[in-house]
Amino acid sequence: MADRYAVPVPDHAADADSAPLDLQPVARLLAEHWALPADEITPLAGGINSLTWEARAGSARWVVKAVPPEARDAFVFGLDVAKRLERAGIRAGAPVATVGGLSVVPFAHQAVALLSWVEGRGLTGASHTELELMGATLARAHHALGIDRKTGEGTAPARLHLPSEHLDVRPWLRPVITKVMSRLDGVHLETLTWGPVHGDPAPDVFRLDPVSGVCGMIDWSGAGVLPRAYDLAALVMYRGADSMRPLIDAYVAGGALTHGEVERALPPLLDYRWAGQAVYFADRIARGDLTGIDGPAMNEAGLEAARRWFADQDGNC
Repeated sequence: MADRYAVPVPDHAADADSAPLDLQPVARLLAEHWALPADEITPLAGGINSLTWEARAGSARWVVKAVPPEARDAFVFGLDVAKRLERAGIRAGAPVATVGGLSVVPFAHQAVALLSWVEGRGLTGASHTELELMGATLARAHHALGIDRKTGEGTAPARLHLPSEHLDVRPWLRPVITKVMSRLDGVHLETLTWGPVHGDPAPDVFRLDPVSGVCGMIDWSGAGVLPRAYDLAALVMYRGADSMRPLIDAYVAGGALTHGEVERALPPLLDYRWAGQAVYFADRIARGDLTGIDGPAMNEAGLEAARRWFADQDGNC
């Protein structure tokens, strides 16, 4: 995990050779490895590079998720994080072990897991109440996962990294990334609170069960060890900084970070998050990677969104 790059697009590690799996082979896979005779298997909308299905057997439901083999190690890490959260009482879509005790099995050039279903609706963050619930739930998850790296332990890396192979796809890209990384260096990352984080917490990963009133967090396949404030930066990227004060206040009230650390770390980590998006889509454009999308326009739109962010900040992209 030390060499993983967190990118603000779900399941960033897939390649252009990923191919959809037919439903009948998925049904056979569930029967063989999980002894699960699924009554119904339905494709779900997922990340750009992962494949997901809802599997039903009677009233029970699960999620089947497949990622390319090169993403397997990161996938397994995220599944282990989800298991830790569920042991702490937080619904997280933990994997269901196969009859042989495995979390992941290879199948059709993919790594496949069966995930427990988390009841509820995905939040949007459209109200103060939802934002507060998201902040409190994220703080609870961070607490449950603990601190892996922190000031004084001497284990936090000196800097974060982003891939640099395709920064010449657009003339503005390399200067912007260089500036972002320089600004991030000024935060002194070793002074931040580090631990396992979600890595891509869009609002809809928070699932509120209307019956129990319990809020869980799903889709931990992008999890990694990063500054805790990175998850806040991801949420700000998705929702916009102007609306996030209730979430941040609820998160701080949960005791995961102080207001001082959030205020110091959030702006440069937000830029880093957008830089990660720019690098991700630049790489896809350079390689002509259309995995999970209908055409090149989405890759261009992802890169353009990052350019607009930096143009709004600096006015020179």
